[in-house]
Amino acid sequence: MSLKKILGSITLVLILISIVACEDETSTIGSVISRGEVEITIDTLDFNLYGKARRIESFDSKTGNLMIGNIQVENYGNLNCSFVTRLMCSANLAVDDSLFYANRVDSCKLIMGAQRREIVGDSLAPQALTVYKLDRQLPSDISNTFDPSGYFNPSAPFATKSYTISEIAKSDSAFYKNSYVELTVDLPKAFGEEIFEAYKTKPEMFQWPQTMAKEFLPGLYVKPTFGNGCVANITTVYVGVFYHSLEDRKVISDKDTVVKQTPVTHLAVPFTVSPEVLSSNNISYSPAQNIIDKNMKDDGQFVITTPGGYIGEFLFPAETLIERYKEKNVHLSTVNDLILYLPAEEFDPDSGIGVAQNVLMVKSSEYESFFQENKIPDSLTAFTGVYDAANKRYYFNSLRNYFLDLLTKDSISEEDVSFVLVPVEIETETVNSYYGEGTTYVTKCVPYASKPTMTLLKTDQAIITFSFSTQIID
Repeated sequence: MSLKKILGSITLVLILISIVACEDETSTIGSVISRGEVEITIDTLDFNLYGKARRIESFDSKTGNLMIGNIQVENYGNLNCSFVTRLMCSANLAVDDSLFYANRVDSCKLIMGAQRREIVGDSLAPQALTVYKLDRQLPSDISNTFDPSGYFNPSAPFATKSYTISEIAKSDSAFYKNSYVELTVDLPKAFGEEIFEAYKTKPEMFQWPQTMAKEFLPGLYVKPTFGNGCVANITTVYVGVFYHSLEDRKVISDKDTVVKQTPVTHLAVPFTVSPEVLSSNNISYSPAQNIIDKNMKDDGQFVITTPGGYIGEFLFPAETLIERYKEKNVHLSTVNDLILYLPAEEFDPDSGIGVAQNVLMVKSSEYESFFQENKIPDSLTAFTGVYDAANKRYYFNSLRNYFLDLLTKDSISEEDVSFVLVPVEIETETVNSYYGEGTTYVTKCVPYASKPTMTLLKTDQAIITFSFSTQIID
């Protein structure tokens, strides 16, 4: 690692002036004489971190988002997405007792919703999907490589649906105006009748989702069965039972006003997909040859991808920074800030597949346990970098505590400085203090699996801003 550029040290000299409290000839109180100086060093350093890509086959895909569809993009590769999920059951259905009968059921549907901005590919591409009922409990240690074979009957599809995203949105103008689209799949009407009957005769079965999964429905498997050009990130999934009541309505018949019983449609939602129950993406991704070739070069530039594919790894230049720090550590010193900037950009701007917006920098030794144990960045072993589109780089601005911890060690090992870079999805919460100032905390950090991304990282052009102050007292 070479020190290419030092923008200089800014030295502020604070001369503590002799203070005379009073010129009264009978008093010398307050005559304090002290001289000293504080040197504040701010270095902007260029580093080659010699980063490289690491291929991953399996990763935690229980992210709360469910992907469906297939795409093939020349410089991205092939992506196939399906999902399995258990269901959260409603403890009771808000259905009037007089209507709680199977003969009131008109239809039953599986309704899935997606944000338009998280649909990748051609909205006009014809698609088809198939829904299967699971007949076994899903394992808890599921990952993206989970094979649902043996958990459903492939010869007994529960429902099928042919569609295009534009068709779902009714028209192209509606597609571009609406930020949210719904995909509705017709389930057997008999399933809706079965739900009503079960809620009426065995309501205790729906008090806990575990009981419902064992005694009524273990879950669903949804897979694409036709089409190759579009992937949607499903953010809401629920089963809707449509039923009717009969209400007296005044209608005109032969110029006379008469009262007739008219059907009025209602909706009951017995099952949803929610964070409280297990759901997971089955993701198969084969990177394009261009990405493979780029990542085989040992030049400090490589591509990280989502969902899955490649992550990055590098060694943080801690020893160089510690040496720089100790050069100025004469008496008293304070580390003010330590920021890492990693240049990054779209690997193929013409593909329509952008960069990951957030990247996790976590010690290599804690990479697997971080996601298995649902940890959040602690600014000591794990940090989040936000993408700065204007300057085309990620910035990690919370490395100060990590550096202070290194200063307490007698020696620095490779485990202390070995990190991986993983695209992640984060959720934050802002807490306001008594004075109205807000502090933002990360409350969720999971591997990013909402849509395809491919990011070219330039670790050979990393920049570290390091500031510390040294005080000398005479």
